[in-house]
Amino acid sequence: VYRVFYDRLIDTEDRETFFNIVSAACKDQLKSSMDKVLSHLSKTGKVVDDDVRSLFFGDYGFPDAVPKVYDEVPDMDQLTSLMEHYLEEYNTMSKTPMSLVMFKFAIEHISRVSRVLKQDNGHALLIGIGGSGRQSATKMATFMADYDLFQIEITKNYGFNEWREDIKRLMLKSGAEGKQTVFLFSDNQIKQESFLEDINMILNTADVPNLYASDEMAEIIEKMQTAARLEGRKVDATPIAMYNYFIDRVKANLHVVLAMSPIGGAFRERLRMFPSL
Repeated sequence: VYRVFYDRLIDTEDRETFFNIVSAACKDQLKSSMDKVLSHLSKTGKVVDDDVRSLFFGDYGFPDAVPKVYDEVPDMDQLTSLMEHYLEEYNTMSKTPMSLVMFKFAIEHISRVSRVLKQDNGHALLIGIGGSGRQSATKMATFMADYDLFQIEITKNYGFNEWREDIKRLMLKSGAEGKQTVFLFSDNQIKQESFLEDINMILNTADVPNLYASDEMAEIIEKMQTAARLEGRKVDATPIAMYNYFIDRVKANLHVVLAMSPIGGAFRERLRMFPSL
């Protein structure tokens, strides 16, 4: 319940109200008090809203575990050390190392993004001013999940044709190759509003109309026939069935993370124009 509703709340008063609603429901329906259920989170024995912030669940508790188990991480000190370990590993392997301080607020956001990415069709909209850590949290969560990170590189001459080529590569990576891929896109990369129209379509249907030429489509069909054989999937050999299989794989493997700033009217306008965002 906290993950579905509470994570979306931004106002302290709303969070307090939500905590009281959950406390009452816990007492009335489950016949147990929050103080008893979450006693390990409070030093005084009286659980308040701020204590629930220390309730962390994720599958990152044991980095080398196979399969990874989604469970509570009860020790905050242990969790901080764990995040610092992941950061150290990331910096060892990355061409652009990050210098982050793993305080509680940062860990909360990394944990949330990590949980979203682990879901099929799991996408995230991160709202905050530049430099608030939206991209850093996404990069960390992607690394922790062992997913591929995909970002476009904006240049002076980057236009609609270059964008469409990048989208093709992105969808082939997640659909044809079957790789779990995170597409990190920020509002300062929006050179044309048509970029958002394509993202809106990907979020809505996992497809962009008229994206592929006929020879590219034939190549996708061929790759999907091979993938179906390797997975032992019984899919009709018709082009339509194979393309639908491709789209299903994109839905399962592609995760779009949008990093946007709430400053100015552009953000509200874009949400109105592209409701899937």
